Amino acid sequence: MELDGKWRQIGPRHLMWDLLRYYLSIRGPMRQRNWIANLLERECVATESAEFPVPSATVDLLIEYLEVRKATCKDAVGRLRTEAEALQFCKSHRVKVRKTATRTRVHHQASKSLVAAVELIARGITSEVNTDPQTRCIWCSENALHVTARNVDGAVPSTANPSVIWEIKEYWGKTKGGSKMSDAIYECHLVGRELLDFRDATGIDVAHVVFVDGSEQWGHRLSDLRRFIDLTYQGLIDRLFVGRDVETEFGPWLQEKMRV
Repeated sequence: MELDGKWRQIGPRHLMWDLLRYYLSIRGPMRQRNWIANLLERECVATESAEFPVPSATVDLLIEYLEVRKATCKDAVGRLRTEAEALQFCKSHRVKVRKTATRTRVHHQASKSLVAAVELIARGITSEVNTDPQTRCIWCSENALHVTARNVDGAVPSTANPSVIWEIKEYWGKTKGGSKMSDAIYECHLVGRELLDFRDATGIDVAHVVFVDGSEQWGHRLSDLRRFIDLTYQGLIDRLFVGRDVETEFGPWLQEKMRV
């Protein structure tokens, strides 16, 4: 998804992002509206022991962003694919698709169709790619060393000093999703935050990419989908590919990155 660059330009550490998290922690639309109205009136966040000043311009920015966020989420939902659609793309390209094994046959044996599609497209653009890392990514420079907190799902050109890394979050189960989808947010947030700190310390810029798919489960977890959108606007995810974006946008994007 191509997102409005305005929000990335304000920077990942802008006060607006903390206000957003505070806003999202408040239960109920009416209480959220009252909280914003109180912010505009008092121009501060208050607790029992302290008050933190908040310029009205920052509150206005939050109000504007909430509308952008809502519209972006609607767009994202429209891009999500069913498992059948994802499998059809792989079938049309004669790609073998593995399945996620579960301990019981009662559970849906979900395919790894998004993993297969990403690998197909990436390998069609460059042979210097690791689409199944079994180790963590490592960056080593003269003044810093960084190792990812967890294994990612792909790296270009390899897990040693990659310029592009990606994480894949596809869920095809027949349920309404669960905590694993919230965990996906925390995992991507952690990787993105650590890469941001590493970039600030070294000037080394790594593209952090996330793929999301599965209309049934993500359609029931819109709050988590919106949080992926927040991480992208904030700059902790450099590019978010939702659903059919993998078919139309990933290839051109990666080709452009390889030319840089």
